[in-house]
Amino acid sequence: MIVMVLLSGLLLTSNGHAVVKNIAGTACKKSGIQQTVSGKSYVCSPVNKKLVWKLKELPAPTIFVGPTWAHIAAEKDAAAAKIAEEERLNQEAVARALAEAKAAAELKAKQEAEVAAAKAEAEKPKVQGLVIGNILWSDDFKGSKDSSINSKNWSARNCHRTPSGMGGGACFDSEVVYYAPSAIKLDGSQDGAAVISTTRIKSPLPSDAGTCLTSYCAFVSGRFDTHGKVAFQYGFIEARIKMPAGSGNHPAFWMLGDNINQVGWPTSGEMDITEIRGNDPYTTTSATHYSTSYLPNTCCFNHRYNVASLGVGADVSAGFHTYAVAWLPDSISYYVDNRLISTTTPQNVGAHWGFNDKFFLILNNAVNANFSGSWENLQSSTMTIDWVRSYQLNGQGQVFNK
Repeated sequence: MIVMVLLSGLLLTSNGHAVVKNIAGTACKKSGIQQTVSGKSYVCSPVNKKLVWKLKELPAPTIFVGPTWAHIAAEKDAAAAKIAEEERLNQEAVARALAEAKAAAELKAKQEAEVAAAKAEAEKPKVQGLVIGNILWSDDFKGSKDSSINSKNWSARNCHRTPSGMGGGACFDSEVVYYAPSAIKLDGSQDGAAVISTTRIKSPLPSDAGTCLTSYCAFVSGRFDTHGKVAFQYGFIEARIKMPAGSGNHPAFWMLGDNINQVGWPTSGEMDITEIRGNDPYTTTSATHYSTSYLPNTCCFNHRYNVASLGVGADVSAGFHTYAVAWLPDSISYYVDNRLISTTTPQNVGAHWGFNDKFFLILNNAVNANFSGSWENLQSSTMTIDWVRSYQLNGQGQVFNK
């Protein structure tokens, strides 16, 4: 039988063998040395000026504290839901903004349409004895400053005398001008206007100038028409124009038969809605030209015309006035500021009546001493066309766009 006796730090068996159990507090020789006894670590440390063995304190275990995978997944789902909600709110805000912008644009368009309709109704001519209906066609000449007139409606012309292509560019009068498309520009105003500039030649001709068809040409001017693009048959056709100032100017707003290239002039017929003599700016002149009988491509012994004039009561170069034709089957009436100038019917003509077919429009400013007085002092002028419009008249009127 073995007897064990416990001494300080030692466990002695009966046979005298020592079993070390705990050396804490026992003396040691060198500070900092370490040893392990019975699975425990000791370090030699000074205590009360003595070196003794102390149980070595192990560092506290590191405990990692953080979200669980479930927590991470939940946070991720919450973040995604937040982003989705923000995106939904942004989309709703964008949709609201677009809807509001669309509604505002529609309201603006409606208001502008109402204003335009009211303006058109207010500007609709009111002429005693005539029933002027809906507008059929118009050009307000809107566009950026110095841009060209609408080529879908108009052709800017040079003058020529080629029989196969007379049309809107045919010139047979004693006009001392070169016609050039560059002499016609939009004025860029809010309401719009086309301006024909007539200038005395002081430098090289514009590159787009046509041919001088008289013995001498001293000016460059403009001429444009709807031939081959827009044709008219009956209706109330009107233009608002400020005429050029100065003796020698010969501005005109007129019409030729759309079949001029097939039957020639005067068989095609001609309606001069207005011609102004530059040396008499208080008077407007209108005329109807026709052939004595149906003589296609024959001129000019068969040419006749009826002409009339009316005092406007103002200088037509000082402001805008309206010039119009009320055109019905077998009836042509000319007006200035809704005042009747004259009426022409087959009975007045007593010859070939070529005015129940399609016609096209022409606007130009010539310089012509025979018609409008001396141009000796003329240096430049402008003819400003605010708009051109075609209305139904007594239920009649058609516009043909080609």
